[in-house]
Amino acid sequence: MSETLSKVKVAGSDPEIRALLKSWIAAVERYCIQARDNPWWYNERATLSTLAGAAWTMGWSALEEYVSVKRLKIAIEGVDHGTLRKGRVDLVLVSSKRTQIAIEAKQALQPVGGYQYVIDGMDAAWKDSNYLLSHHYDRRFAVTFVVPSISSKLLDDENTRLRDHLEGWLSKVHEIATKRGRPIHMAYVFPTLGKPHYEHDNRYFPGVVILLEERLRSTTHYE
Repeated sequence: MSETLSKVKVAGSDPEIRALLKSWIAAVERYCIQARDNPWWYNERATLSTLAGAAWTMGWSALEEYVSVKRLKIAIEGVDHGTLRKGRVDLVLVSSKRTQIAIEAKQALQPVGGYQYVIDGMDAAWKDSNYLLSHHYDRRFAVTFVVPSISSKLLDDENTRLRDHLEGWLSKVHEIATKRGRPIHMAYVFPTLGKPHYEHDNRYFPGVVILLEERLRSTTHYE
């Protein structure tokens, strides 16, 4: 019998982010049921749209590819002179409390058991989030969507506890993300776990993970 594995882990007390992540899980599940498809095996933009959709369904506002002023990517003569440029923000959310949230996102495809692509994705998203101007938004996040995969052969192995296999890996992902020393929020959803709906090239893609790393106002230097 199939089951859905999902969870939200929020750093501290953060009701807005907790509500957003719960709505995101519901949005992903809704798409899987209605479209008989999944949104995570396309690209970052498709997966990011589920987060935008989650915001709209809870009464928030969302704009993708939002044109805004950003910090200059390359410092002139090795010195940051505060030069600005026009750029696109991956996603801007406005909560019902009018909290403005800017997001730069990446997507990583990661075989279960490994972690390097998760780290690479988080590093890339964090770097991009540095160019978001802190005085333009109330909160800034580096968001990494992680799409795990396992060998399809494991689906046919009666001795394989798929849920246990995933939960052990997810626990390690959260541990790695937390050790980076920044506020980290995490959620994941694996609809109809164990059903071979999401197979491609002998790999099984059971669901998607979202990691939100907050860049606080005091963290504006290049890293």
